[in-house]
Amino acid sequence: MWNRQQVKEQAKQIMKRNYWKMFLVTLIAGILCAEYVDLIQVVEDFIPDNVLPSMFSSILTILSGGFFVGLLYSIFIGDVIRVGEHNYFIKNHYGNPALNEIFQGFKGNYLNVVKIMLIMELKIMLWLLLLVVPGIIKAYEYSMIPYLLAENPNITTDEAFSLSKQMTTGQKMNLFVLDLSFLGWYFLGFLCFGIGALFVQPYDIAAFTEVYLILKESVKKDECATDIQSD
Repeated sequence: MWNRQQVKEQAKQIMKRNYWKMFLVTLIAGILCAEYVDLIQVVEDFIPDNVLPSMFSSILTILSGGFFVGLLYSIFIGDVIRVGEHNYFIKNHYGNPALNEIFQGFKGNYLNVVKIMLIMELKIMLWLLLLVVPGIIKAYEYSMIPYLLAENPNITTDEAFSLSKQMTTGQKMNLFVLDLSFLGWYFLGFLCFGIGALFVQPYDIAAFTEVYLILKESVKKDECATDIQSD
């Protein structure tokens, strides 16, 4: 199957040939997926009040306090960018994809991507409201969905959840331990005013992408074996 050392070593090999582009992708995606309210606040803080027209300033003030606007931004833009980021990292395993791969989610079946990502996040939120531990377990169970959407934006909701469940069955603890193995790196990064953590993200996402690719092939082999037995 896979082990932590294996996928992290593979991620390191990929970073040797393409690290700075990977870093740029995670940086762009991180900015575009950030809370909309925070982005508006940055604009307000950066530009002096006497430079902004009074009407424009008023609009920014309204938006910065608009939770509803931030929610819509996250659903219709942020989540799609996140799927595009996963798309880049999948293709980065095989070669040197263009930066604009992070916008791929807007070019395919956009509304399907939005719908499935929204359903996934609502399910995780509801599980977390019930109990934290089951919520975390479900988050790992659904963790392959953004990758599945990246490769097939036309996948149905049932197929996405079913495949992700198949791929993560018996793997959730391993995925959790993989995440834990990056805590030391993130801690060191946060010691550098938090900026250092940005440099860890390409490594983290690349390793998780390697897991996705391995588990996807494993599910395909299981399905082929089942078909052969049925025949």
